[in-house]
Amino acid sequence: MHPIIFQLGSFKLPAYGLLVACGYLAGIFYIFRRAAASGINKEALSDLIFYTVLSGMLGAKLFYAATYWEDFGADFLSRAAYLLKSFQYGFVFYGGLIFGSAAFFITARRGKLNALRAADLFAPALALGHAFGRVGCFLAGCCHGSPTACPVSVTFTNPAAEVNPLYLGVPLNPVQLYEAAGNLAIFFLLSAALRRALGGKLPAGAVTALYAALYSALRFFAEFLRGDDRGASRLGLSPAQLISAAVFVAAATVFLRIKSKYEKN
Repeated sequence: MHPIIFQLGSFKLPAYGLLVACGYLAGIFYIFRRAAASGINKEALSDLIFYTVLSGMLGAKLFYAATYWEDFGADFLSRAAYLLKSFQYGFVFYGGLIFGSAAFFITARRGKLNALRAADLFAPALALGHAFGRVGCFLAGCCHGSPTACPVSVTFTNPAAEVNPLYLGVPLNPVQLYEAAGNLAIFFLLSAALRRALGGKLPAGAVTALYAALYSALRFFAEFLRGDDRGASRLGLSPAQLISAAVFVAAATVFLRIKSKYEKN
């Protein structure tokens, strides 16, 4: 694919970084467009966005380092050097989600905001931004699929791509695009759900729980098509699949419970 959009001297514009930035901007634009309907002022939203994004990026990188630390080199210095050198790549989404969510709820509490209603506003934006990010993964070659004989495949030939060198020139499942399309579909579903929530037809927190359930299901099945290093397997499942299964059960339970309670009242 095209891991570098263009190069001017020593300056390189990586495709992944550009698409992630576009994803953040699209998500922020969406949040501010819905701000008035949610009743949350834009200044408070700015603080939420800043601390959530910063903590999310840190968490995603820390989870990546913890998962693949032993593969980075022979000693601490070489591993740390590799981590800094490859900073533009290597993020674990669930790490970002956990750290970002923690920062979000702490910031919302300090700002005396309705945290669940604010989370409902952020949920569609998160799915939209993630869709952009997965397109960036596709262009960069990271998070790639497994070899396939399926007519729908992609072949990476650029040595600069982040794909496993053993898979250069091999048809792979375009799993990044599958997940990008899935996240885009989730975005539209959540946008419709948010309109219902802001109209009083769904309880606060329902959109957030729905997002967690939908994305965890998407990620669980997408993992079967991944061909990059997935970490140590347990029960025949990758770490991301185990997390996805736990998140799905918890989110589905929460969604059904708060919806049932809301309907009774």
